[in-house]
Amino acid sequence: MMAINRMAMPPEALSGEGVVIRLAGHLEPQPPVNAPILSYLIEVAGQTIGEIRIRLGDSEDLTRHFGQIGYEIYPAFRGRGHVTAACRLALNLMRDLGYDAVWITCNPENLASRRVCEKLGAQLVETINIPVDHVMYEHGILQKCRYRVVL
Repeated sequence: MMAINRMAMPPEALSGEGVVIRLAGHLEPQPPVNAPILSYLIEVAGQTIGEIRIRLGDSEDLTRHFGQIGYEIYPAFRGRGHVTAACRLALNLMRDLGYDAVWITCNPENLASRRVCEKLGAQLVETINIPVDHVMYEHGILQKCRYRVVL
């Protein structure tokens, strides 16, 4: 298990490459992820265009199924590189928190997320089958691509 620097307060905002991620909340562990989550809004030119979540911890379920970074971009803003820029900011924060590597997962058919991972320099480690008793499987998610980013 890695030693994680527990900062008292996460940064309110980080910016770079024309993108700002602004802290929206700090969520306590709860099912199904069972890890603390830093939730940031993604902003461009003062407009909220999506959300990025940093899931703190290194449990097997987190690193294998959910991933330590998750993101959502509103459809009108997709394909412009904003998620990649927001992920770079999140990765820098995770480095500051003491992580030496981060896992990002996505569905195999989500080619846009796969491209984001590749642009971040993440390596595709494997594509796994979701166990039939896992909450993701119950929601129709049968596989995940597991990408690892070395910080």
